[in-house]
Amino acid sequence: MGKPIGIVGAAVLFVVCWSSGFIGAKLGAADASVPTVLMWRFLPLALLLAPFLRVRPVGELGRHVLIGLLSQSGYLLTVYWAIGEGVSTGTTALIDGVQPLVAAALAGPLLGVAATGRQWLG
Repeated sequence: MGKPIGIVGAAVLFVVCWSSGFIGAKLGAADASVPTVLMWRFLPLALLLAPFLRVRPVGELGRHVLIGLLSQSGYLLTVYWAIGEGVSTGTTALIDGVQPLVAAALAGPLLGVAATGRQWLG
């Protein structure tokens, strides 16, 4: 039996939203600074998700804050900065799409954890 329409719809919505980030970066970088564009990309989402926040232990909260900062500054900020500097959105999307493969390839030598065949297929 096929997937429920809600799951298919959510998957399509995810792809559209994810892909529009590169286009939004290109359009936004022409008129605003990269941090401003990122703020306006995530502020509505943060407000939408705020009612679902739960109180967490301080150590766990710190870990989530660190992950958020790294994903914003180490990942998205550099991608948006590259687009703002004139790198094409197609090139940044291609590099961005290869990132999981690079992470899987480096997990073995750096962390001593090998990716399984199923993970490579994913």
